[in-house]
Amino acid sequence: MTKHMIRTDHPTPPDTGIAGCDTLVGLYSFPKSGNTWLRAIIAAIFQVPVASGMMAEYVIDTHMGQAIGKRPWRQFDRSWCFYKSHNKTPAIPDGDRMIHPDRIIYIYRHPLDIFTSYLNYLSGNVTALSQKVFGFTFDRVEDLTKAEMSRLLDRFTTHGTFDPRAANPFGSLFDSIDNYTALRDAGGPVHILRYEDLIDDFDTAVSAICAFLDVPLTTGDLDRIRQISEELTAGDGKFFWKRKVGTHRDYLDQSQIDTFWQRHQDRMHALGYHR
Repeated sequence: MTKHMIRTDHPTPPDTGIAGCDTLVGLYSFPKSGNTWLRAIIAAIFQVPVASGMMAEYVIDTHMGQAIGKRPWRQFDRSWCFYKSHNKTPAIPDGDRMIHPDRIIYIYRHPLDIFTSYLNYLSGNVTALSQKVFGFTFDRVEDLTKAEMSRLLDRFTTHGTFDPRAANPFGSLFDSIDNYTALRDAGGPVHILRYEDLIDDFDTAVSAICAFLDVPLTTGDLDRIRQISEELTAGDGKFFWKRKVGTHRDYLDQSQIDTFWQRHQDRMHALGYHR
């Protein structure tokens, strides 16, 4: 039985492995950072079936209650299992055991673009969860007043999340990034990329993913991967809302942006962002 042995600083029971899976790959991010696009890229790299929603059967979303390893996929002379998670640590509970991935790919995005994308996700345009999270409803991000936007931005700026409860498995945005960066820096098999790098130079970013996973890649593969991943995540104005860099500038004025930067300038620079 295969063993999946990436460890964190948190004590966990011994991992018992996943039958039929040679390599377990976890795709991680804070919510609204581009993980669905990453899932589509992985599906295209490994040529898993994507018609009729089948991508979700092979690159599963753990937050939908799907079991890890349910459908291994044979490619490149190995059996692979893939899953997506927003958890701030990589260990995934599975009954009475904890599953640890062999490889982790972590994607992050400009925090203020996460902020606006998350607002869209909670609005009536997608999930209509704003009443539960904020205590009031709004149909679109455009419907928020400046005062409402500033109040929500203050919450996000202070906590790095809309849900600051200790029990929130996603943690804060910066905690999430810090955890996976620390794991990589400690020698863990973690590859970190930015959403903006996929936008700016898709081929280089995807080539780096393939090198990390030790899978072959040709120029023709890159064209196919780009086409399939874009088809799977084509902008629809709803879940796939804007699909661009700098969306926050369409909804926040300079004083609001400055408020965030004043608190997090050092972190933003460390992540490669500048005003």
